[in-house]
Amino acid sequence: MSGIEPIEFTDSVESVTFREFRRSDLRYLEDLLFDLWLDNILKNNTKITHDEDFAELSKVKGLIARDYLLIFLKHTSYSVTAVNSAGITCGYLLGRCTPRSQNSQRSGYRDATRNLTASLRQCLNVIPLKTNRYGRIYLEHRRDTLQALSRLERSVPAGCEGELILFAVREDLRGKGIGSRLIADFQDYLRRNGCGGYYLCADDYCNTGYYEKHGYMRVASTGVDYKDGRKGMRFHLYVRDL
Repeated sequence: MSGIEPIEFTDSVESVTFREFRRSDLRYLEDLLFDLWLDNILKNNTKITHDEDFAELSKVKGLIARDYLLIFLKHTSYSVTAVNSAGITCGYLLGRCTPRSQNSQRSGYRDATRNLTASLRQCLNVIPLKTNRYGRIYLEHRRDTLQALSRLERSVPAGCEGELILFAVREDLRGKGIGSRLIADFQDYLRRNGCGGYYLCADDYCNTGYYEKHGYMRVASTGVDYKDGRKGMRFHLYVRDL
């Protein structure tokens, strides 16, 4: 079952607050991440079937989503959450930019402290995953995913110093300007820090049509093959100038 409850949302984007990520946001972001990507990834890229009892998976789904989120959170220099008037998380964007000036030094220290904390939390989070069947399946998937992302990053053009790491908006709240505002604010942040362009890596479960519609150019792709011979997802590298 989804960890996200439907909510009524009829107002404009002005009713949503865009603020820096807080630790209290983590649970909502985990649910959003699992519903949008990880649930499909686990069920379609393993021998799991929809007829199976997913009780064992439900025991670790929170740990899986938290691990995936912490992997990327520890590399961010920019993290913004969109929250509606009821305090419910509507979307988020994690990104980074290579600092260009001394003005970035203070935020760099703060980011380093936060990222170290995320790294330590992730190490502790992995321990129970190793004791569960679905946790071990996920850890194999994570290894393959990180290898694919590493291959793609070799194709990032010189001078493309920004990265959109994770970006998501709840499916029932799309088309209301939330995603556009998250992207626009991130682009402003990149410009202020001297980044002339940025890149992102997207897999087959991402809405790649959204990026292509908004001026992103696909420059590389790579695939993941699993040990038992099955074909896995493909990952794609997109770049965009500012």
